[in-house]
Amino acid sequence: MENRKITVASSPHIKSNLRVNKIMLDVLIALIPVAAAGIYFNGMKGLFLILTTIIGAMVSEVVFKRLLHKKHSLNDLSAAVTGMILGLILPVTTPLWVAALSSVFAIILVKEIFGGLGQNFMNPAVAAKIFAVVSYGNLVVNSGFGSATFMDRLLGSAGGNLGEASIVAIIVGGIYLAVKGVIRVRVPFTIIVVSLVFSQIVLGDITILGGNSSIYLIAFFLANDYASSAITNGGKWVYALLVGIAASVFIGVGKNIEGAYYAILLGNVFAPFIDTFFKGKVDMKKEATA
Repeated sequence: MENRKITVASSPHIKSNLRVNKIMLDVLIALIPVAAAGIYFNGMKGLFLILTTIIGAMVSEVVFKRLLHKKHSLNDLSAAVTGMILGLILPVTTPLWVAALSSVFAIILVKEIFGGLGQNFMNPAVAAKIFAVVSYGNLVVNSGFGSATFMDRLLGSAGGNLGEASIVAIIVGGIYLAVKGVIRVRVPFTIIVVSLVFSQIVLGDITILGGNSSIYLIAFFLANDYASSAITNGGKWVYALLVGIAASVFIGVGKNIEGAYYAILLGNVFAPFIDTFFKGKVDMKKEATA
């Protein structure tokens, strides 16, 4: 039999007429209601935070590519998506210089140093957020939503991380991604259902996690990152189950207000291991949201 060399390209492996920049553009559009709600309830400082992280991410990519004598890839919009998501998952009171430094961390140390788009094993925005929290904890303080009611959290309220202002806005953006075919609903559905069940059975009140915006934000916009999530059909269910349980435990039991984001990193670490149990059943269209 003739030996043939098979070349396997890096992710994203997308068999459709959708281009990476088209997918990323859809993600940016889906994030508009989330960003708009955050700015509306938290003021113009929210807009400045988002602009800082987006510009920081794009500049970081250009500079790093030039140092390697390579052409930048800003036209794929992935840097803009990473920057926007990072701005949305940071507290609105984050100093702009910390936000900018976090953008550099996301692009250079999490994305580009591992080979660029599709090569990162962790979600760049989430990794940068945790970097900011760990490194500058006294400056990156999530004060939560105080005495905001469930309806306040659902419709919109000031406080918390910028993108967590309104659950409705997050869901609207998530529905847009699903309708456009950018994500499949199994991952967000599993994460949200697991969190609601955990909240009702273990915590005794479904609104504890049901009214936690970060659960919805990670479900729709972070858990589907094509490079750092599970890629097999069966693996995606297990991956989503792991993220949902971890987020529920970290927030509900551990009382960690940023627990949902730690859950994403945990899922990223175990995603390749999870996929080893489902070899040969690779999802032909990998989602892209960060």
